[in-house]
Amino acid sequence: MWRRLKASPAGPDTMKEEDRPYCLWGGASHLGGRGDQQDRWGVFALPERQGLLAVVADGLGGHGDGALGAQAVVDAAGQFVQQQAAMLHDHPAEALSLLCEYSHARIVVVSKLAHSTIVVLWLCDGQAHWMHVGDSRLYQLRQGGRLLRTRDHSAAQLLVDMGEIDESELATHPEQSRLYRSLGSAELPRPELGSGLVESDDLFVLCSDGLWEHVHEGEIWEAATRSRDLTLAATVLVELAAARGGPQADNSTLVLIRPSRRRLAGWHWLRCLLGRR
Repeated sequence: MWRRLKASPAGPDTMKEEDRPYCLWGGASHLGGRGDQQDRWGVFALPERQGLLAVVADGLGGHGDGALGAQAVVDAAGQFVQQQAAMLHDHPAEALSLLCEYSHARIVVVSKLAHSTIVVLWLCDGQAHWMHVGDSRLYQLRQGGRLLRTRDHSAAQLLVDMGEIDESELATHPEQSRLYRSLGSAELPRPELGSGLVESDDLFVLCSDGLWEHVHEGEIWEAATRSRDLTLAATVLVELAAARGGPQADNSTLVLIRPSRRRLAGWHWLRCLLGRR
């Protein structure tokens, strides 16, 4: 049985301390200058601190359809954690690929016009596994530097890959919002997957393009390390993105996750013990 920690929109978090995963986390969304909120996010945990899954989705398709698409992604993630917990533990890459299929199918059911990005992080046993489609991003930051950034499925990212523009130009390039992969399209998109080890000073960042277009990862690290309250840090940063975006600012969403030193120390000890056998 999974426990839903929080999703946007949602009420106050009432989870008991003993039920919390060995992670500090927080998230926030901002409407920006738009008339409706088409971003959604969720954090879901298995009991007894057996794993945590976070998701951010940015809906496309205009007005209500974009919101429907993003909400379908978060709903699919919540159901998936409940139904496929064993698969997430035993075969995380296959599980996240299947979650992509579930989310895509859910969008197709709720709206013929809706599309959405998706970025998912699964943390368990000292390892991180991720999956994404579109231009919502995952960063893994360590000691203030970038260890990982997912690669956008956008026309502007292709120009970066070809060396025609610099990465610093992505946020303002006219092709930035032109996606060539999204959930809800005519065909199931191929997700990108990855995995890696987690260290105690890592910071995981999931965000929509409305956030990363205006807030640099160094600013995210600084805000997250200044305060233990990651919800407050996320709130400050989405407000900053909205202010910098001005009257036409896009919706912005940010989820911050920092693993616990105590839990990771236990995982490291167990890996060392098994390595000696």
